[in-house]
Amino acid sequence: MIDFHTHPLLVREMYEKYPDLTRIARDVFHIGNNPQPLETFLLEMDVSGVEKAVLLPIDASTARGCAIYTNEQVAELCEMSDRFIGFASVDPHKKSAARDLERAVKDLKLAGLKLSGPTQEFLPNDKKLAYPIYKKAQELRLPVVFHAGMSWEPRARSDYGRPTLLEDVACDFPEMNIVIAHLGWPWVLEAIMLALKYPNVYLDTSCLYFDNPYDFIEFVMTKQAPLTVFEKSLREKVVFGSNYPRVEIKNMVGAIKKVGLSEGCLDLIFDKNARKLLGDAAQ
Repeated sequence: MIDFHTHPLLVREMYEKYPDLTRIARDVFHIGNNPQPLETFLLEMDVSGVEKAVLLPIDASTARGCAIYTNEQVAELCEMSDRFIGFASVDPHKKSAARDLERAVKDLKLAGLKLSGPTQEFLPNDKKLAYPIYKKAQELRLPVVFHAGMSWEPRARSDYGRPTLLEDVACDFPEMNIVIAHLGWPWVLEAIMLALKYPNVYLDTSCLYFDNPYDFIEFVMTKQAPLTVFEKSLREKVVFGSNYPRVEIKNMVGAIKKVGLSEGCLDLIFDKNARKLLGDAAQ
């Protein structure tokens, strides 16, 4: 299995080397968990049956005065375990963003792009800020994960994460694969609509905003939308994401397995769809 949505924010070895990550995790990303050894992350993957995890940074240098992991730090962590697949992030407010992305891919060997409108304070369909980045991502054939929907970060305005803002992007960059994170919650139907309509739009499962993973996933995937839309129409358009460390990987794996999807559909969500998006990086 592949976890398409993790944040390496609590790795103790990185905290010890980069002490400012403690403040960034607490005050910017709004997560207060204690740091754990890298071994804990890997054990969490082991008990969950997860072979590889995608690591997602967010470069919010302009909006927040920091990067929630730099591309260099992600690459450094990937050197510590071949089970990690590192993604890049670039600051859309910087004129060098497209060049920074190319460097992250060619020099640091990162395999995708993560952007978050609410954290980075930009509209995903902003042609001046964002489109040069997408042009480069499409040229480099990178999957792009967009934060969508609610964010726990105190200053992050949810309207920046409205899924329908991604329709222009999907239409204007048809060769760039887009992953709408968190099932776009609470705008789940908007996210589903885009995934149904556009061949290059995918969803990830990394959402938990109340109750527990199973009850929340059951609500989203059987109440907000019928389970059949995932089983029949979107079986090849959904990838598993836990949102670790906000959610324990094993708990999100259990929630997806229990919701009522067929074994064939689960195999696509947990493994094959991610491998298709990641290509050689998943090998």
